[in-house]
Amino acid sequence: MADAAEIVGRVTNATTGQPVPGQSVNLLALRGQMVPIRETQTNSEGRYRFVVAANPNERFLVQVPFRGVNYNRPAMFAEGGRITADVEVFETGASPADVQLDSHIIFLEPHRGHLRLNEFYSFANRSRPPRTFAPDAGSARFALPAAASDLQVAAGRAGGMPLRQQPQSTERENTFVVHFPLYPGESEVQVSYVVPISEDSASLRLPLSRPAARRHLAVPREGVELMSPHLKEMPAATEVPHARIFEVTLAAPADLELKLRIDPAALEAARALAAPAAEAAPAAAETTVSIIPHPVNRAQWYILGLTLFVLLMGLVYLYSLRPAEHRADAATREPRPPARGH
Repeated sequence: MADAAEIVGRVTNATTGQPVPGQSVNLLALRGQMVPIRETQTNSEGRYRFVVAANPNERFLVQVPFRGVNYNRPAMFAEGGRITADVEVFETGASPADVQLDSHIIFLEPHRGHLRLNEFYSFANRSRPPRTFAPDAGSARFALPAAASDLQVAAGRAGGMPLRQQPQSTERENTFVVHFPLYPGESEVQVSYVVPISEDSASLRLPLSRPAARRHLAVPREGVELMSPHLKEMPAATEVPHARIFEVTLAAPADLELKLRIDPAALEAARALAAPAAEAAPAAAETTVSIIPHPVNRAQWYILGLTLFVLLMGLVYLYSLRPAEHRADAATREPRPPARGH
């Protein structure tokens, strides 16, 4: 068929190293949301094949449900009209000891009358042989300040497409859990919420519920004075002109006490100064943005912008975190049903 193209691949159990025959494989079109359009099964060698309309603008997701967990692989047309999308799946059963919190980064983003906090958790599943961590009680817990609201969560494999998550409350007050499977390798959980503040000051107690190999906090360089005995400013932060970056020296579990003095006029001036760079950034990053709507508010990094993200990723301590694009803080979006797995 001249107007058709193939999507082919192989499903391999990376725990055993063997192909997976007779495995269901679903093809989803990414049209603002995930739309199932095809279903097939792998052959005796674990291979599958779909035939679709040859639309170079169409994007797909190959999804393999295995042992109660969905494993996804993006599929986009390239020259030649044939897409190869091999999918690795894993046995479940990784233990909590196999999973470490490698990095926790907190961004404090002042607004008029409230403070938006964006927290990025980078988990590493180092199970051997590799197995997915997906306990019934949930894979990742996090705690919020008592006054937090507008909670939004997304999760995904490092460098992959983040998926909206529905956090569940736990037996502990202001503590939540998500049921996103933590696959072998790195996974990221992104949490966004709001706490009320006065116009010019704030006192916060941020619960740190889990030890992390690296924990950092960032604030705008201009217009915010941050005070805490448990923060050590990083010299490398001088390379980021619009942000101050601190190492958190407090060991978890504990509450990180912060005091902020805010100068709204200085923040507004800094926002105006950084606006041209922030407006130019999305075009340069277009190829890395997932077309699946990100559930966490797209913070208006009116001071940090995309440059901060690039520089932060270049720091040794903040390696391997690449936050997906956020929607505007003032925008609203109807919640979608939660998805499990990536």
